[in-house]
Amino acid sequence: GAICEGTSVTFTATPTNGGTPTYQWYLNGAPAGSNSATYTNATLANNDAVNCVMTSSLTCTTGNPATSNTVTMTVNPSQPVSVNIAASATTICTGTSVTFTATPTNGGTTPVYQWYLNGAPVGSNSATYTNASLVTGDDVYCTLTSNISCATGSPATSNTVTMTVNSSLPVSVSIAANPG
Repeated sequence: GAICEGTSVTFTATPTNGGTPTYQWYLNGAPAGSNSATYTNATLANNDAVNCVMTSSLTCTTGNPATSNTVTMTVNPSQPVSVNIAASATTICTGTSVTFTATPTNGGTTPVYQWYLNGAPVGSNSATYTNASLVTGDDVYCTLTSNISCATGSPATSNTVTMTVNSSLPVSVSIAANPG
């Protein structure tokens, strides 16, 4: 079967005319576990082959001991999930629109994004979040839930961007004539 790296797999022997059988399990031809109808391994690698030899306790059996079929494993590597965000600007003037963009690693074909402003959920399920009413000290981050197979660390939490927002200062000029 196909599994993700680090998955625990239990193989089960189903004897025919075994009486009170004894078992010897093999991993790539080397003895791996014995005297149990099951064999469990959580460190399988790609193309590992597992089979079992069962010795029947019955008399008048043929083909004793019996060798099982071999199961060859497909082991897919773990895929660590992460997300990094960047802002179009981090020091702005009041009322400036800022767009935050998420860059995923191992997000899959349909990742799910959740944006947070000061710890509260905001935005929509999008790789970007835009806000034009930020104030100094606002913290923005996002989480990414991957749909890739063999994902580890999902959902992943991004770095946090802290905003600096400067007050808008109205500028004006007046003139006077002298003498006048």
